[in-house]
Amino acid sequence: MHICFVCREYVPSLRGGGIASYIKEMAENIVQKHHKVTVICASDDTRKGYTYTENGVNIIRLSGGDFVISQIEKKNIVNRFRLFYRFFSYRKKILETILSIKDIDIIEVPEYGAESYYLKNLPIPVVIRLHASTLVLNEFISGKKGITKSNWHIYWQGLQEFKEIKRAQYITSCSQAIKEIIEQKLLLPCDKIKVINNPIKINNWTTNITKKAINKEIIRILLPGAVYNLKGGEDLIKACIQLNQITNQKFELYLIGKKGNFANYLEKKYASHYNWINIPGPIPRKKMIEQYNKADIICLPSWWENMPMACIEAMLCGSIVIGSNSGGIKEIIEDGKDGFLIPPRNPQILANKIQYILQLTPEQLYTISINAHSKIINKFSTDYIVSQMLIYYNQVIQDFKKNNI
Repeated sequence: MHICFVCREYVPSLRGGGIASYIKEMAENIVQKHHKVTVICASDDTRKGYTYTENGVNIIRLSGGDFVISQIEKKNIVNRFRLFYRFFSYRKKILETILSIKDIDIIEVPEYGAESYYLKNLPIPVVIRLHASTLVLNEFISGKKGITKSNWHIYWQGLQEFKEIKRAQYITSCSQAIKEIIEQKLLLPCDKIKVINNPIKINNWTTNITKKAINKEIIRILLPGAVYNLKGGEDLIKACIQLNQITNQKFELYLIGKKGNFANYLEKKYASHYNWINIPGPIPRKKMIEQYNKADIICLPSWWENMPMACIEAMLCGSIVIGSNSGGIKEIIEDGKDGFLIPPRNPQILANKIQYILQLTPEQLYTISINAHSKIINKFSTDYIVSQMLIYYNQVIQDFKKNNI
């Protein structure tokens, strides 16, 4: 089988996030199972395109992307609007690239970015993968529906994503949470979307699970992932400040991930006044293992998330994880057994949960760590998820052939 993944982001990239990590995990494992994989993605430098092979995966980085990375290309008034004036040309380039490859059996493309825009009449089945639709994320960030002064520039892209989902013949989702939201918003039948979780390559991660009490002299807390308001970073900061003021508990708090305007706001408002708040920016994914193992508690108090890889990674490392019960995190964590769930946007409850964890015995912490580690191995390993996905791909190929004779 020859699988083609289409996505603007692919590791390594300054734009790489959860979708990029998902595709890399899938692509390399599928190759190990003796299938052929091509990834069509964007070059960070939109002026250059190139092709190379990495770990058996054929990677085609296209020029002409509809974005600008300030570290590579200088931003100006014109290129800030690339989403609009390059939207069609870049997606036509995707189509042309696919047509130049003669033996593709199936294509997977995320809904995010509507990169399937010109792929509807191909003689190849196209699977839309639900990760995090623009309008769904925007609604959780702003709390508002429809177009506003702050979201007009991405609202149009979100509408294109919804159009692509509605006309898609085959759809998968990495969580039940986003499946239900999309079904409700677009009035899709409940059997239209197949839920297959995101995988993690378990032998790339090491654990440090031991029976030991948390060192209460200084508690190290980590929030991994891009630093923006939806992740709940400010709620976590407020919870830690509250505990520090009431109990004199000392903390080392790290928010590690891509930085932007919101990170600058947090640094100015909080980190400049509390020297224990650290927002260092992104680090390589492999180095996150050390950060998970150093931390006493991993906090993911997101207002909403689909299926965050950070939660899966942390639990695989045997970390004690607090996650929001909004979105897909509650599909990963069973409260009190392999982690803890709290409602989003509530620093007081988050502070109480941190304080509760600090009172647990070494035996209780050890049990939670072992349960978390075991769950990820059994339900989220790359081998397990890829096997599910390959079965689904074969079913799609057969169904497409039957209905397009």
